[in-house]
Amino acid sequence: MQRILAADTAGGHAFHKAHEFASYGLAGATPVAIVASKGGIMQKAADFVFSFAIPIHSHICMNACVTDYLPYAARGPARVGVLGMSVITYLGIMKVNLSGPGLTETVRGLWRKPAKN
Repeated sequence: MQRILAADTAGGHAFHKAHEFASYGLAGATPVAIVASKGGIMQKAADFVFSFAIPIHSHICMNACVTDYLPYAARGPARVGVLGMSVITYLGIMKVNLSGPGLTETVRGLWRKPAKN
Protein backbone atom coordinates (compact mmCIF):
# COMPACT_ATOMS: atom_id res chain seq x y z
CA MET A 1 0.00 0.00 0.00
CA GLN A 2 2.90 2.34 0.72
CA ARG A 3 4.05 2.01 -2.90
CA ILE A 4 0.63 3.08 -4.16
CA LEU A 5 0.37 5.99 -1.72
CA ALA A 6 3.84 7.28 -2.62
CA ALA A 7 3.66 6.40 -6.30
CA ASP A 8 6.19 9.03 -7.31
CA THR A 9 9.04 8.03 -4.99
CA ALA A 10 8.34 4.60 -3.47
CA GLY A 11 6.67 3.13 -6.53
CA GLY A 12 9.90 2.20 -8.24
CA HIS A 13 10.35 1.19 -11.84
CA ALA A 14 6.83 -0.22 -12.25
CA PHE A 15 5.17 3.11 -11.45
CA HIS A 16 7.55 5.01 -13.68
CA LYS A 17 6.61 2.66 -16.53
CA ALA A 18 2.92 2.98 -15.68
CA HIS A 19 3.23 6.77 -15.87
CA GLU A 20 5.08 6.50 -19.17
CA PHE A 21 2.48 4.17 -20.70
CA ALA A 22 -0.37 6.35 -19.39
CA SER A 23 1.25 9.32 -21.13
CA TYR A 24 1.50 7.34 -24.37
CA GLY A 25 -2.12 6.26 -23.99
CA LEU A 26 -3.30 9.84 -23.53
CA ALA A 27 -1.21 11.03 -26.47
CA GLY A 28 -2.58 8.29 -28.71
CA ALA A 29 -6.20 8.27 -27.60
CA THR A 30 -6.74 12.04 -27.83
CA PRO A 31 -6.49 12.33 -31.64
CA VAL A 32 -8.46 9.10 -32.02
CA ALA A 33 -11.23 10.54 -29.83
CA ILE A 34 -11.27 13.75 -31.87
CA VAL A 35 -11.70 12.07 -35.27
CA ALA A 36 -13.76 9.02 -34.24
CA SER A 37 -17.39 8.85 -35.25
CA LYS A 38 -20.06 9.11 -32.58
CA GLY A 39 -20.64 5.78 -30.87
CA GLY A 40 -18.04 4.00 -32.99
CA ILE A 41 -15.64 1.33 -31.81
CA MET A 42 -12.68 3.73 -32.04
CA GLN A 43 -14.45 6.22 -29.79
CA LYS A 44 -15.27 3.52 -27.25
CA ALA A 45 -11.67 2.30 -27.33
CA ALA A 46 -10.41 5.84 -26.70
CA ASP A 47 -12.89 6.22 -23.83
CA PHE A 48 -11.56 3.09 -22.11
CA VAL A 49 -7.95 4.13 -22.64
CA PHE A 50 -8.86 7.44 -20.97
CA SER A 51 -10.56 5.61 -18.09
CA PHE A 52 -7.24 3.99 -17.14
CA ALA A 53 -4.70 6.55 -18.32
CA ILE A 54 -6.19 9.68 -16.73
CA PRO A 55 -6.36 8.35 -13.14
CA ILE A 56 -2.94 6.66 -13.32
CA HIS A 57 -1.25 9.68 -14.84
CA SER A 58 -2.84 12.16 -12.47
CA HIS A 59 -2.25 9.97 -9.38
CA ILE A 60 1.48 9.74 -10.00
CA CYS A 61 1.80 13.42 -10.97
CA MET A 62 -0.17 14.65 -7.96
CA ASN A 63 2.03 12.53 -5.69
CA ALA A 64 5.03 14.31 -7.18
CA CYS A 65 3.37 17.63 -6.28
CA VAL A 66 2.80 16.38 -2.73
CA THR A 67 6.47 15.42 -2.46
CA ASP A 68 7.68 18.72 -3.87
CA TYR A 69 5.43 21.19 -2.09
CA LEU A 70 4.15 19.78 1.20
CA PRO A 71 6.06 19.44 4.46
CA TYR A 72 6.91 15.88 5.42
CA ALA A 73 4.27 15.72 8.19
CA ALA A 74 1.45 16.59 5.79
CA ARG A 75 2.40 14.15 3.04
CA GLY A 76 0.69 11.06 4.48
CA PRO A 77 -2.81 12.54 4.72
CA ALA A 78 -2.36 14.31 1.38
CA ARG A 79 -1.34 11.06 -0.31
CA VAL A 80 -4.44 9.32 1.09
CA GLY A 81 -6.54 12.15 -0.36
CA VAL A 82 -4.79 11.82 -3.74
CA LEU A 83 -5.49 8.08 -3.76
CA GLY A 84 -9.15 8.71 -2.89
CA MET A 85 -9.51 11.22 -5.71
CA SER A 86 -7.78 8.86 -8.15
CA VAL A 87 -10.25 6.09 -7.29
CA ILE A 88 -13.21 8.48 -7.56
CA THR A 89 -11.91 9.75 -10.91
CA TYR A 90 -11.64 6.19 -12.25
CA LEU A 91 -15.13 5.27 -11.03
CA GLY A 92 -16.64 8.46 -12.44
CA ILE A 93 -15.10 7.99 -15.87
CA MET A 94 -16.17 4.33 -15.92
CA LYS A 95 -19.74 5.31 -14.97
CA VAL A 96 -19.86 7.81 -17.85
CA ASN A 97 -18.38 5.19 -20.21
CA LEU A 98 -20.63 2.30 -19.18
CA SER A 99 -23.97 3.97 -18.43
CA GLY A 100 -23.69 7.29 -20.19
CA PRO A 101 -22.59 8.63 -23.56
CA GLY A 102 -18.90 8.00 -22.89
CA LEU A 103 -16.16 10.43 -21.92
CA THR A 104 -15.50 11.57 -25.48
CA GLU A 105 -19.15 12.44 -26.17
CA THR A 106 -19.45 14.12 -22.79
CA VAL A 107 -16.50 16.39 -23.56
CA ARG A 108 -17.70 17.00 -27.13
CA GLY A 109 -21.04 18.10 -25.70
CA LEU A 110 -19.32 21.09 -24.11
CA TRP A 111 -18.91 22.60 -27.59
CA ARG A 112 -22.27 21.62 -29.05
CA LYS A 113 -25.03 24.12 -29.36
CA PRO A 114 -28.06 23.15 -27.29
CA ALA A 115 -30.95 21.67 -29.23
CA LYS A 116 -33.85 24.04 -29.81
CA ASN A 117 -37.16 22.89 -28.37
